[in-house]
Amino acid sequence: MATFNWGKIREQEFTLDEAREASDFEEVMMNFELEPDESFDLLDEESLSVGKRLYLAEKVSVDKMPAMLFKDEDPRIRAVLHARLEEERLEKTGGIIIAG
Repeated sequence: MATFNWGKIREQEFTLDEAREASDFEEVMMNFELEPDESFDLLDEESLSVGKRLYLAEKVSVDKMPAMLFKDEDPRIRAVLHARLEEERLEKTGGIIIAG
């Protein structure tokens, strides 16, 4: 299994403790065979630590990200979510915003 560096995600710096917690949380979720979206639905993200929210921010599906972005107050977590949403938009539309 490849090692993921949780210390710096999408230009955002996280402490060693936060990075370790994200890594440990990922391992626990994998051991329980829970997908990130299932974890998101089961857990009250507002009471989760930064490391656990970091894991969710990096791993949940695009459908869950707006809810996280709306609620999370940590600017680093918000930046991770924003970067992922922007990547998704670029991937799907080439960066063009399509009004429906």
